[in-house]
Amino acid sequence: MQNDKPNAVADSKTDCKTDCKTDNKPDNKRLFGKLCYLHRQMRRENNQLFAEYGVTPVQMQALIFIHCNTRSGHRVCQKDVERQINLRPSSVSTLISNLERDGFLKRTVSDGDARSKHLELTEKGSYICIKEKLFMDSCDSAIQNALSPQEQEELEKLLRKIIDSISN
Repeated sequence: MQNDKPNAVADSKTDCKTDCKTDNKPDNKRLFGKLCYLHRQMRRENNQLFAEYGVTPVQMQALIFIHCNTRSGHRVCQKDVERQINLRPSSVSTLISNLERDGFLKRTVSDGDARSKHLELTEKGSYICIKEKLFMDSCDSAIQNALSPQEQEELEKLLRKIIDSISN
């Protein structure tokens, strides 16, 4: 009886070794796992950019939203950020206060209503948005360089199909 237990343990160790790679990269058999791995790798690099400037991912999302809207001629107020990021007003208020304190944006009083304040990026805020765009462009390039034009088209179709399936 005792001989059966050590063999069972040895067999399970052998199975584990054949299922795992030794180069520290996961050998995911599931597509979800592969997507998660890809997301983590790209996120890790992106988070380094955020850390370099002391910005959180949510703060970056707010900065990009403000940047895109102001570049297209729209004025942005706190309510717009609340709707875009889907956070409570108190959370967005703190987020905006921190970004203002750190020099990424400023609040300007609306022409018609002193209670209404618009958000504008400072030079520092615009700079980090441009850096983020360059990072995203480099990620797109890496994906495009790894795939043929036909594969890119097919990947886009498949991703849209998955997104539509998950969204419904």
